[in-house]
Amino acid sequence: MRRRVFLVYGPCLAGVGPHARAQGAGDLPRVAILSPDPAAVGSDRLAAFLAALREFGYVDGRNVAFDIRFAENHLDRLPALAAELVKAQPVAIYTYTTAGAFAAAGATTSIPIIVGPVAEQTMERLAGNLAKPVANVTGYAFEVENQSEKCLQLLKEITPNLSRIGVLLNPDSPNSDDVLIASNAAAKQLGLVLVRIESRGSVDIDRTLSHYTNGTVDGILLVDDSTLAGDTGVRARVAEFARQQHLPTASVNIRYARDGGLLSLGTDMYPIFRGVAAEYVHRIIHGARPNELPVQLSTKLELVINLKTAKLLGLTVPPSILGLADEVIE
Repeated sequence: MRRRVFLVYGPCLAGVGPHARAQGAGDLPRVAILSPDPAAVGSDRLAAFLAALREFGYVDGRNVAFDIRFAENHLDRLPALAAELVKAQPVAIYTYTTAGAFAAAGATTSIPIIVGPVAEQTMERLAGNLAKPVANVTGYAFEVENQSEKCLQLLKEITPNLSRIGVLLNPDSPNSDDVLIASNAAAKQLGLVLVRIESRGSVDIDRTLSHYTNGTVDGILLVDDSTLAGDTGVRARVAEFARQQHLPTASVNIRYARDGGLLSLGTDMYPIFRGVAAEYVHRIIHGARPNELPVQLSTKLELVINLKTAKLLGLTVPPSILGLADEVIE
């Protein structure tokens, strides 16, 4: 998947490094981008956003100057990088993920910040009012209430003998504890015990997973953090590990099942990166203010079931669940 993305969007990232600036930008409107991802690997999310801006006619160094900072999957670096971006006084800051949103909002209360997508609760805190933001933050949010709990329920229906589910999360993410707390009540009702599994992404995912072999857990719930389910390589690695260990797995990242996991229940984020985010930055450049740009909210969830993986795990997905699926991979 990563190779395909860069064949399509590669020109958008050409020459972009950890401290990229347009050469000879002069008085061009400067758009700051705060990315949690590694610069060397790049991000299909960032590439989609930049490609959408190109469709609006923006070319770096010609009619806009991009100023990008990459946190290299170290979320604790985001606040300092955000402060660095603010010093250049861009016309707008674009970021994604909860950690990026809070870092940008903490760095400025005046420069417009376009965020998306993040959870509705995060956007409510930052924008103040979704219909008419009262702060300098707007963008796109999605409703995640009960998403993880529904994933647990689906796993239990497919594999009734489940008892211990590992919840794979990044302890540095601002909402990791919230996800675990919200999932615990549902887990108890389903007769499940949740086991906290901490990973900071590609830097330690193999070492983390090595501790959960030989029946330590019966399944895995992969949290949609930018360093975990948001990372193509980590998604694929977790899915591979789960197949090797014969573990049913689920994630609220819709791409997880497409990368080999058993099931995903979530919102397709990529149209957001290509659509709403770029459009709002475009409108800010042309004079719009954040309070004129309501936070757009998606409540649609899509269920993806990977029957290939189910077969490898020796599982039969009930017809009642297949009937609910928006996409079935056979």
